Amino acid sequence: MAFYPNRQLTNLASSITVFAITIGLVVAQSATQKSLAQTSLGNGAGASTLNALLVGLKTVAPGFTFTYSPVGSGAGLTAFFTQTAPSGTPSPISFAASDDPVAATRTVRGGRGYVQVPVIGVGITLAYNSAGLTVPAGGIKLSRASYCGILNGSITNWNAPSISTDNGRQIALNVPIKVVRRSDSSGSTFVLTSHLNTACKPAATTGIPAANVWNRGAGTTVSWPSTFIAASGGSGVATAIASTRGAIGYVDSATRLSKNLPAAVLRNKAGNYIAPSTAAITDALLGGTIVKYGTNNKLVRIDNLNDPTRAGAYPISTASYLLFYSDATIVNGFKTFITSAFGSAGDAKATSLGYAPLPASIKTASRGVF
Repeated sequence: MAFYPNRQLTNLASSITVFAITIGLVVAQSATQKSLAQTSLGNGAGASTLNALLVGLKTVAPGFTFTYSPVGSGAGLTAFFTQTAPSGTPSPISFAASDDPVAATRTVRGGRGYVQVPVIGVGITLAYNSAGLTVPAGGIKLSRASYCGILNGSITNWNAPSISTDNGRQIALNVPIKVVRRSDSSGSTFVLTSHLNTACKPAATTGIPAANVWNRGAGTTVSWPSTFIAASGGSGVATAIASTRGAIGYVDSATRLSKNLPAAVLRNKAGNYIAPSTAAITDALLGGTIVKYGTNNKLVRIDNLNDPTRAGAYPISTASYLLFYSDATIVNGFKTFITSAFGSAGDAKATSLGYAPLPASIKTASRGVF
C-alpha cells in the first residue's frame, strides 16, 4: 500500500514552524525591550562621600545605569562646569556630586542650564586609631575646645589635659596626635572647616583657649599645619588613619563605617556629647533651612548646618548634593531615579551604609524643582 503526503499534515507542520519562529521573535524582542527599558544617567564625578551610596543604590534601582568616579567634590564640579571629564574617567560628563552647594553665579561652559538638589545626609566624623589609647566605654569624647585645638594644631598629644578632662581620666601617657587631612579639593574639607570657622570662635564656644581659635577660614582647601599628614580622598584618609599610631582625621560617616574605624563623640552646641549616628545626622538636618535660589538654574541647598542647635544633633553634618544638566532627557531620568532610589528601600540601604535619609520636608523641596 502506497502512502502519499498528507497536505493537511504538511500545512500543519508549516504552521507550527512559523508559530515557533514567531514566538522566538517575540521572546527575543521582549528581552531586547527589557534591556532597552534601562535608563542611562550617563557619567558622573565628584565627592568620594557619595561613592558607596551610588554603588549601593544600583541594587535598589536596577532600572538605571551610570558610572561614577569619586575624584573629590572640587574635581567633580570643575568637570561638570567645564563639561570635561577628569583624566582617566568616562566621558562625556552628565552629572556631579558634592558636599559643597554651589554659588548661583557658577555657570556651565557654553551656557548650559543645570539643577542642584540635596539627596542624602552625611556626617563628617573624626575617626581615630585606638592603638596605645585607653578608650572609655562609648568611645573617646572630645569637647569643642579639644577638637578645635587638635585640628588647629595646638593640641598635639593624646595626654592633653583637656582630652583627659573630657573623658574623666587620662587616655594615654604619651601618644603624639597625628592629624590626617585631605590633600585634594574636597567637600568634606568644606563642611568641616565651615563648622570650625563657626564653632571654634569665642562667640560660639565660651572659654575656648586663644591657641585653639580657628582662623584658617573655610573652603574645599585650607592652609593646614605643615605637620599634618596629607592623603587624597576619603578612602585615602581612612587608610592613613588605620595605619598610623595616634592618628585622627576627618572622614565621612559612610567611609568610617566601611573601614571599621572608631569615631570621636563630639560635644555639640547644646552641650551634649553626640556620636555620628543616622538619627543624630538627621536631627541636625531637621534644624536646617531650605533655600531655593538661582535665576536661570534650579538650585536647592540646606543652610544653617555649620553649628546645629538641636539637642540631639551631630555637630558636623551636611546634605550631599547631585548636580545635573537641565536637558529634558537628563532631568526626566534623574527625576525618576531620585523618586525610585530615595524611597523607603533606598533609605534603608542608605542607613545601612552610614548615611542619613533626608527629612520629608527636604525631600519634598528637592523634588519640587523638577
